[in-house]
Amino acid sequence: MSDQVLSALEQFFLRWQRDGEGRRGLPLCDWEADWRSPCELDEPREGRVAWRPFQREQAADFTAMENALELTLHPSALALFGHWFSRPLPCCYKGLRIELILPWNEADLDLLKENLIGHLLMLRKLKRPPSLFIATTRNEMTLVSLDNESGQVWLEWLDSGRRLVLAPSLPAFLTRLETLPQ
Repeated sequence: MSDQVLSALEQFFLRWQRDGEGRRGLPLCDWEADWRSPCELDEPREGRVAWRPFQREQAADFTAMENALELTLHPSALALFGHWFSRPLPCCYKGLRIELILPWNEADLDLLKENLIGHLLMLRKLKRPPSLFIATTRNEMTLVSLDNESGQVWLEWLDSGRRLVLAPSLPAFLTRLETLPQ
C-alpha cells in the first residue's frame, strides 16, 4: 500500500508542478532564515524563495510516536508524512477546497508528530476511532483524515464526531485531487 501512496503522491506533485508552474512559474513562499527547508530552490529575493516538494533520501521514523501511543500507524500515513517535504498544498477534492499537509523540514515534522499525537489522544479520550489528519479545510472544525484502521479517507467533523467517507484509500484520494493556484 505504501508504494501505491508514494506513486499517487508523486503523480499529484507532477500535476501540481505542471499546472502551477505553467501558469505562474515556480511557487514562492516567505523566506525565514531559521526555518530552512530542502524544498528551497534558490537564494531568497525580497524576502521570498522559490520551492518545490522535495523527496527525502531516507524515510522518517515514527517508531517513538507509535511506542508512546501504543498504536501502530497505518502504512499510508507513514508513506504520506515520511517521504517528502513540502509547503501545504492547496487543492480540491470533488469540489471541496483543502490544503494537503506535509512537513516543510525536520523541525516541522516534529511539530506535525506532536499535533498528530494530540489529535489521537483527543480522539481516544472521546472514545472515537483513531484517525490521522492529512488536510485542512476552510472550516477549522472539519478535517480530511485517514482512518488508522481501514485506511479510508474521511471528512471528519471534530465538534460532532461525524465522518463521511471520501475515498476508500489514500492512493484513491490522491489520484482524484485537483490542483489549485497558489
